[in-house]
Formats: sequence, structure tokens, C-alpha cells
Amino acid sequence: MRKLKLVSVSLLLMSLLVPSAYAEPSSIPMDPNVSPAAITKNQATMSSDPSQEVCRYEPLSSGDRIKSCVGPWVWKTLNKKIEKYDSLPLTDQYKLISVAKGQKQKLAQPFTQSKKITSIEPNVTSAFELASIYSILTGKNSDTISEIYDTSKEYDGPDPSSPYNTREYYTAVGYDEYKLDITLTYFWFMSLQYFVPILGVWVDKKIEHNEFHDDAGLTHYLTIQLPKIVTYSVDANR
Repeated sequence: MRKLKLVSVSLLLMSLLVPSAYAEPSSIPMDPNVSPAAITKNQATMSSDPSQEVCRYEPLSSGDRIKSCVGPWVWKTLNKKIEKYDSLPLTDQYKLISVAKGQKQKLAQPFTQSKKITSIEPNVTSAFELASIYSILTGKNSDTISEIYDTSKEYDGPDPSSPYNTREYYTAVGYDEYKLDITLTYFWFMSLQYFVPILGVWVDKKIEHNEFHDDAGLTHYLTIQLPKIVTYSVDANR
């Protein structure tokens, strides 16, 4: 009997939450005395955090309401390719270690080589767009490319038959030139909601949604000198 009561309560709650108007037209019905609730792109732009959605609520005479939202805004990649490898001379060269002929040696202490992404043309000043660019290029929300040289790796000296008695290992920063085309995209949806008093919540009865690419003014075609960490060695007589 107790299980039967639980099932009955569950069915009651489901009946309250599940919309009964499956046969309604595909578009959300609007109260003729209420202006359309669709929020505009400009209203969404006013949000302090474009990664969040911005919503409006408009009551209907039936007691239902219409919820309309724009967001979140995201920069989507249209094209990403390497235009030129080794596009700039090496910078930030640093000698890691010197190893004698026929020897193996480890670093005495770890070393970190890093470089920030600073060359983006045309210049980008929006922190929101820059964060997206960094994420696209590095796979993380960081403007820095880095590599740690730890003390576990062994470095070999020249082979015993080599005419050189020393091998010197260096780290440096190189660059590849990237072409990156990105466009600002936002998500829009509108839902007809009704209130469930027993739960104290608004429930979506019907949802319409879409995704939009913005106009050409917010599609950016960028050239970026992307840093990369390189390691190389030079054999010499010292």
C-alpha cells in the first residue's frame, strides 16, 4: 500500500511537470496585448560577462510567462592554419647544459622556458576575445607557452668517435605564423513557462532556440606569431 501511495504521488508530480499541449502550434503563442519578448543582441552586449546568458521575462494574461534569452556569446573558429613555420628568428636562447664526450649528465636544477603570445594583428583589446584566442591556440585559458626541463632527463655527450669533445644543449623560443579566422556566435532561445505552485518553480512548456553567427563586423581575420619552445644541441671543442 505504501508503494502504491508513492507511485501515485510520483504520477501526480509528473502530470504537473509534463506539458499537456503537445498538439499546440510550433510557435510560442503570444498574448495580443503584450509586446514580443525577444531580447536583442544590444541588450545582451550590455552584460558585464558575455560568457553568460542574458534573459527577460514577460507575463501573459493567462498566468504563464515568456522567457527569452541571448547568450552565452562565444568566439568560434572558422579557420586555423599555420601559414609559415619558423617565421621569426629564435629568441630567449639559454644554455641548459654542457656534456663531455662519451658522458651522460642531468641538469643540476630544473629550468622553465616560457613566452607570452604578444603578436596579434590586427590588435585585439577585448579581454573576452583574447581569452578565446588563447584557448583556441593553446588549449587552455593562458597567454603563455611554456616547457619545464626537469632533472630526470639525461643528456648525451658526443659519441666517443666524434671529433668534438663537448655537446652543448640550448633552449630557445621559436615562432610559427598562424592565420586564425574567428566569428562571434550567440545562442538564442525563447520558452513558454508555467508555474507549479506545489513545487514553487517555473517549468518550460515549450522551447524554441537557434544559434546565430554575427555580422561581418564581428568576424575577425587574425595573423598571430605563436611562440613555441625548441631545444637544440651544438657539438664543439672546448
